[in-house]
Amino acid sequence: MTSAREARLSRAAVTFQRLTAALDRYVCWSCIALFAAIFVIMVMQVTCRYVLGSPLVWSEELARYLYIWACYLGAPVAMRRGSHIAITLLVDQLPPRAVRILGVCLHIVAFLFLTELAIQGAILTVRAHTLIAITVPVPWSLIYVAVPISAVLMMLQTAEAVWIPRTGPGKEVQL
Repeated sequence: MTSAREARLSRAAVTFQRLTAALDRYVCWSCIALFAAIFVIMVMQVTCRYVLGSPLVWSEELARYLYIWACYLGAPVAMRRGSHIAITLLVDQLPPRAVRILGVCLHIVAFLFLTELAIQGAILTVRAHTLIAITVPVPWSLIYVAVPISAVLMMLQTAEAVWIPRTGPGKEVQL
């Protein structure tokens, strides 16, 4: 009975890893597309301003909104890769078992924070739906929705880190 349960759990873990990996790839490509769009918009702005003598009024605002999206989508990517800044002075002094326990505790705290961020981000998104941006005619909710999306993606990464620790030969538990 236990081996059947372990097999189901293992299949679920593999499926969950595939889901988070696929989302990670999609988000990476989205970030690349967003930064490429920002580059094109800024080149257009410089060209129009200095070559044609007629600056684009919407380019700076649109580039700012795309940058906001790129930053919020980049956070889960950095989280999955362990690229966020971490000070490990105290953790390096702990025994491996304490590091694992501390890692799980920190992931639980992070998950709770991200849950609240997703909730408050969704509330802000709904409240801002009637507000329209100044030069780009889009509702502010389209800009703010990056917050709950990013939070949910990071919640998935956190759940994966707790459920399926990246341990093994040559790998340490990620905090």
